[in-house]
Amino acid sequence: MTWYTLNLGNKKVKYTPLSAEIKEYPSCDSEGNILKRVSGKFEKGHFVNEETGEIHEKAFKLINGKASSGWTGKIKEVNNPVYCEKSQAEDILTEKEYLVESDSLFKELAEKNQAVTFKGWFGNGYKVYRVFITPSELYKGYCIMKCGRGVKSEIIRQIVGDLKDYRELQEELKKVEVTIAEVNKASLDDIEV
Repeated sequence: MTWYTLNLGNKKVKYTPLSAEIKEYPSCDSEGNILKRVSGKFEKGHFVNEETGEIHEKAFKLINGKASSGWTGKIKEVNNPVYCEKSQAEDILTEKEYLVESDSLFKELAEKNQAVTFKGWFGNGYKVYRVFITPSELYKGYCIMKCGRGVKSEIIRQIVGDLKDYRELQEELKKVEVTIAEVNKASLDDIEV
């Protein structure tokens, strides 16, 4: 965790980036056996099963114990969206953001001060996002769709915990330094025989 300083008018502030840990899935063959990627220099790259030595041109990702080829296209339908308090949408670490046009959804969410949430994907690959749609405060009649894989409260909880541990460690180091300084002050002449 890196903290940066900023002079903001007559105030000094410190800030640190909020970044989510993104889960990486191991490569595997169609049966779920783990594969290692071999980068090609003068030949095409491939994947190798280190146990059997088998070479594979195509690899899948091992997700929940099963080989998956990922998701393609954009999500088209959500059968069971979950409605929640609008404030919950502020906790998502936004990676993608979209403008949503739907008068009926805007009115429903604005009247109830709610957001709608679901899991979705956008494009090819293995990224599944948590999605929140909220009525826009600035652009009346429109909603904003926020997508992200990180949750701010978890990241901040970890940063604050690390910071607390760091401060406690600093206090312990100060105590040790004071003890060392006192030991160093004592000379051999001060010792009574």
